[in-house]
Amino acid sequence: MKQRNTARALSLLLALLLILAACGESAENTDAPADVGDTDVQAPSAETPVEEETEPDIYVNLPGADYGGADFPLLQYEETSAATSTICVEELNGEAVNDAIYQRTLNVNDRLGINIVFDKTSLADVTSTMSASIPAGDDYYQAFWQHSTTAVTNFLQKGYVLNLNDISGFDFTAPWWNQNAMDSIRLNDRTYMAFGDINYYLFDFQSIIICNKPFVMNHGMTDPYELVQEGEWTIDKFLSMVKEGAEDLNGNGQLGDAEDRIGFTGYKTATELGFTHAADVELFSRGADGSIVYDGVSEKYFDVVSRYSEVLGDKTLAEHNGDFAGRFRSDLTLFTSFTVGGLSVMRDTEFDYYVLPFPKYDAEQEKYISFITNQIQPMMIPITVADTERAGVVLENLCAESHKLVRECYFEELVNYKYVRDAEAISILRMLYASDARFEIGHIYNWGGIEGTITAGLTGEAGTFVSAMTRIEKIMAKSMQKTMDAISN
Repeated sequence: MKQRNTARALSLLLALLLILAACGESAENTDAPADVGDTDVQAPSAETPVEEETEPDIYVNLPGADYGGADFPLLQYEETSAATSTICVEELNGEAVNDAIYQRTLNVNDRLGINIVFDKTSLADVTSTMSASIPAGDDYYQAFWQHSTTAVTNFLQKGYVLNLNDISGFDFTAPWWNQNAMDSIRLNDRTYMAFGDINYYLFDFQSIIICNKPFVMNHGMTDPYELVQEGEWTIDKFLSMVKEGAEDLNGNGQLGDAEDRIGFTGYKTATELGFTHAADVELFSRGADGSIVYDGVSEKYFDVVSRYSEVLGDKTLAEHNGDFAGRFRSDLTLFTSFTVGGLSVMRDTEFDYYVLPFPKYDAEQEKYISFITNQIQPMMIPITVADTERAGVVLENLCAESHKLVRECYFEELVNYKYVRDAEAISILRMLYASDARFEIGHIYNWGGIEGTITAGLTGEAGTFVSAMTRIEKIMAKSMQKTMDAISN
């Protein structure tokens, strides 16, 4: 999208008015999404003077510059999964999110005297383009977005991307960056993949569980929203409901046929990894110097895997991969694990459903933890970029302007209306977005094929899980070292 810094004051004003009407001016200085509810607040009396509180301007320290209209090309791939967000918008079309993204880019162009150019292509084309241009020393693309696991194998482990901590202009403590998600997969003290409001795939690919609401009501089960609210949405409660959700619908006296209802469906190597994550158990920790340390399988970790394995490994109760979304829409599943973006394909479901976080370990666990799948697109800067200071300034401004104009539009337009149908579900999503959302290190880097070993344990192979982890430990250590060697060059 070529956007020249010309005098288009009228069109800019009209676009901004459309955006403000759609999203509300309150989004401008908001660090987090507005809470749902609290709509019956009384207005102050006219006799009582109201002191206006001035909120601090979180944008006051944004770096500025004038780059004389220079091009600033960026490359992103078109997400083929169910998702809605993008950094690339070519024109106004009257939709709130689209127009907010468009206006965001124009604002940054004007502020910095820059011409941001977006190219959007396939995942394979991003790989081939950047794999050719970086070794050739080509300084054309100033940043690119790629599938996180592909980014690791094709770029990070080849030393093709810069440590973003070394680039002036970035302030990763600012609210428009998701520092928690970035910290969860940083390598020692280095940041190679950034996530923030410049790209909302981070929200689209957070994991949730949806639940058949009529089934719950017709079978006298406890309302899951009440369980979540009371902190009682736990592994044991979830698994007991999975067992109760299996029904012999074809009347042949056995469970697990294609025509029968089952308790759970999901996708093994994506959302189902959220079960261990949500129980707040990890296989890796951080050393005193920030280095990644493999801790082995703790007693609690094995307990989580074993409890899930007993139920999710039972083919009469659960099914993995396959047409899990179709089974749910056909009223043949009680629970299905999903990404938030995946809800966009569930809008034609004829019955209502709950939107839930993954279960806590037990009621004593303080918070629900949101798991982000590896389909997210991290932002990376190739080592060929000559003017890294300019790259930092432009991308920082793009992310901040997205926080100002786009963030609340995304929540209101997509989450509140297009993804879910009830206020409780909106509250759940907003809670997850404000939670300790993070990646699973093994899911992103997959050292020694650890991802498959974990999911196998969760879905029926708990009895051999510890021995399987022991078998891959040496391979995993070599793979980890390969990654560390790449970033030390």
